[in-house]
Amino acid sequence: MISLLVLLGSCFTAAATSISDGTSDIWHWTQTTSGATWSWQGNVGNKPNIDITEVSYVVNDNKITLSLKVSGTIQTSEKVVYWVWYNSTDATYWLSYSNGTGSGFGMSSSGMNFTSVENVTISGNTMSVVLDALGDTSKVDLWGYAAEYTTVGDVTSEWWGDWVPNEKFTQDPGSDGTDDTDDTDGSSDDDGSGSKTGTPGFELVVVLAAVVVGFLLFRNRR
Repeated sequence: MISLLVLLGSCFTAAATSISDGTSDIWHWTQTTSGATWSWQGNVGNKPNIDITEVSYVVNDNKITLSLKVSGTIQTSEKVVYWVWYNSTDATYWLSYSNGTGSGFGMSSSGMNFTSVENVTISGNTMSVVLDALGDTSKVDLWGYAAEYTTVGDVTSEWWGDWVPNEKFTQDPGSDGTDDTDDTDGSSDDDGSGSKTGTPGFELVVVLAAVVVGFLLFRNRR
């Protein structure tokens, strides 16, 4: 009887995972007006509203809850965007929030099986959404991202971003850990001036935007 109760109890136990992140670890991108030089600056501490402290997921009763917390307050602004990305064994789930309207949706990785909801909950420093669990929800990858722009969606002039875990920031920050530029003299020194040879870090933003647009188009056609 005891063994049976333990077995039954384990079937209804919620699965939960969270990733904590320290504060004052924002990355700042900026470039000159002419676009000739650019730089990354790390360990920026004056952006608490996008400074993520935790991302998490909880699975219970065939529902999955994705959450993101910041050290400040979740912002209702078209210049601020928040993301949680959870890739499980059988499906991929997103939580996004920007411009005062939120959309959270889950997508099955095995086909065109979409589920979506738009009732993202915002409370102080936390945002969350509840989605239907699709298949096996065993953890594969969980991460969060937040960004603030000086101009709406502009990733070419100046913006700030936080990645959780920090390893999701894939750019080389330079030997001093604060900024990184491509020097015109061919050296590896971080002297704060150099030739802009690309748009580092922007690939992620473009991919996320494309996923949302594609999903919304698919839903509208249905």
